[in-house]
Amino acid sequence: MHLQLPSQINADGLLPFLTQLSTVEDSVEVQLDFSDLRRVSPGALVALVATVTRWLRQQREVVFLNLERCVITGYLQRMDVLRTCGADLPENFRRHDARGRFMPVQLIDYEVDRMGNAMASCLAPGGDDWEHPLEALHSLAWYVFTETANNARQHSRGFGYAAAQVARTEGLVRLAVGDNGKGIRQSFVDAGLSWAADMTDAEAILKALEPKISSRGRPTNEGVGLTLVSGLVKQTRGWLLVVSGTGVVRLRPDRHPEMLTLPDDGHFAGTLVISAFRQKDVTDFASLLHKAKFEAGLLRQNVQSGTFTS
Repeated sequence: MHLQLPSQINADGLLPFLTQLSTVEDSVEVQLDFSDLRRVSPGALVALVATVTRWLRQQREVVFLNLERCVITGYLQRMDVLRTCGADLPENFRRHDARGRFMPVQLIDYEVDRMGNAMASCLAPGGDDWEHPLEALHSLAWYVFTETANNARQHSRGFGYAAAQVARTEGLVRLAVGDNGKGIRQSFVDAGLSWAADMTDAEAILKALEPKISSRGRPTNEGVGLTLVSGLVKQTRGWLLVVSGTGVVRLRPDRHPEMLTLPDDGHFAGTLVISAFRQKDVTDFASLLHKAKFEAGLLRQNVQSGTFTS
């Protein structure tokens, strides 16, 4: 099957692209044509890599076409998209330090906290130092990455990938974590949670954003990762997009979460979590996290002392 990648796979182009990937169905050979591609977001790159590596594990043949005609082939190489998909090409450029600019697509295959430190240091160089101007951004990036990456490793039963980028002109930091596993709803079903059986994929995503909801299938204080990630997004007036199966949940500044479905009966085999934050709104991470916990009902205030307990 031949897939012509669109010219732009970002913003409004992402969901149609995910649907396009799902049209492959059972094809034993997939030809990805890059000739028209001009712009692509970290989330789209993670989704592409997660999907291609799933195809390869299924013993399908994946062919990369017209990379020599693609105007961003060098960018795809710098982001390690081709290498991660097993389509490594000679690099006709010199690699430079990516800190403060981007983190290439990486397999989430080692200790997540350490990988989170590497990502945070890439997005907010120097932020691991006390009272550094980027300290809050460093802490936020580490927290959001480790929570979403741990979900991918522990619940998906697939392989997870991550990438990130700093958009200096827009003042945004974008993080993406995606996997090629079984999806959020199926994780709930496999955990024996009876209420999940009749849910749509979008309803399952929204449920996963509630506090103390976990696919571990037992009463637990865990299951707050996506809750607090979404809370941090709200506190910073950022953006969050979660795609799993046919479902989509989108959180935009000053709006309630929106439940959608992928267009044209599309389906994403796994889970994709994309977040974006304004750098200027990330100033005090401890305060942001405290407010997110309080609004999620994870902290109780002692009226007499004025202190909070979990």
